Amino acid sequence: MTDAWDAVAQVDTIDRADFYGEFVGKRKPVVIRKLTSDWRAREWGLDYFRKLGDEPKLAVKLGDVAEGKRKGMSLAEYTEALERYEADRRNGGAASSPGYLHDVPIFRFFPKLMADIDPFPLQLFPRWYWRNWQEYAQFFMGPTGSVTPLHFDTLLTHNLFFHLAGRKRFILIPPDQRALCYTRDWRWTRFDPTEPDYDAFPLAKQLTPAVVELEPGDVLYMPSGTLHHVTNLSVTISFNIDWHTAGSALEGVTSVVHGAPLKNGYYNLLSYLGLGLRVPAKYIFPFYRSYLTYVS
Repeated sequence: MTDAWDAVAQVDTIDRADFYGEFVGKRKPVVIRKLTSDWRAREWGLDYFRKLGDEPKLAVKLGDVAEGKRKGMSLAEYTEALERYEADRRNGGAASSPGYLHDVPIFRFFPKLMADIDPFPLQLFPRWYWRNWQEYAQFFMGPTGSVTPLHFDTLLTHNLFFHLAGRKRFILIPPDQRALCYTRDWRWTRFDPTEPDYDAFPLAKQLTPAVVELEPGDVLYMPSGTLHHVTNLSVTISFNIDWHTAGSALEGVTSVVHGAPLKNGYYNLLSYLGLGLRVPAKYIFPFYRSYLTYVS
């Protein structure tokens, strides 16, 4: 079992050598507090996204995000529904959740938003990703109380999570403790760390979770295979990028032996061809791009 993550390290800024030497290489999470201090995206809010209009329709997840039920809504429609929901909550009325805008390839739909995240820290990613980095970004916007159940990222990627508005709580569990979490459907778990039932899930008593609350501007690094449970403590706006090193891509390829879907092996093999065998991204990305649409 891994060393317990009693506390997640916090730094103001970080360079590439320290990021890989102290955290990626050692598979330890870290919160970077001031990496996005110059971004205009720090001013993103509901009014900003409402003005982006009635097209295109984006997939909003309804109910349990693990179930994947979706409804098409524009950003203007969704932000209006989100504001009504939050007002009903504050006033004690019957509030009907608008759902969770979850895992949306936002810069594909709205490339002009990229100007708001400049300068972007490409130096923290393998150079192989630099050509198409914006395509890997997955966007999240959701109401107070939205929950993503305990899971790990399906391709066993590393994860840089850029949090821009509101407050968000992560419960992190080291990858080596996956067997204690009662997984189902490959990456989801039956155990809920916020309401632990140790009678039903006795092995979970051995877990050593770490809790991190993100404030606007924080960036959270989660190592490959980290299990995480996520709760919105307010309306939140974020995006993340999942990415591999050669080592994590190879582990992803072999994960099919341990129950991963065959398509996971395919996409991880594509990543390994680039990162491990150095096939240029321009040859690999056209085949990988379909994953960034179907993700989750």
